[in-house]
Amino acid sequence: MANFWLLLHVLSAIIAFGAFFAAPMVARSADGANTGFAKVAMYIQAPALLVLLITGILNAYSLRLIPADVFKETWISIAFALWLIMAVVMFFLIRAQKAGAKSAQALTGVMHLLLIIALWAMIFQPGAPG
Repeated sequence: MANFWLLLHVLSAIIAFGAFFAAPMVARSADGANTGFAKVAMYIQAPALLVLLITGILNAYSLRLIPADVFKETWISIAFALWLIMAVVMFFLIRAQKAGAKSAQALTGVMHLLLIIALWAMIFQPGAPG
């Protein structure tokens, strides 16, 4: 079952972050593209971000950690904190995209940076035993 949760976790990460890589180029090349991206973010990426959280928690518990010990793992705490930051940035990004604000580009860059940090935490698992 752990592999199933891991598959859903990785898939939801791809869905949640995939469009962010095309957004800057498309937004610059087409008028009104930001509003379209706001819909994608609201109806596809934001729910995928929620699934990312849920499957991440299920993955943590599949490591056979005692529930009270899950967040004692440094890398899990980092990932959870990053998810909270991503959720806040996503909220402001959707608002910026709906308004056609230039800040949407900067917020997209912030999401890229958060993704890189999250990938680092997931792959290298700082503070994990062994």
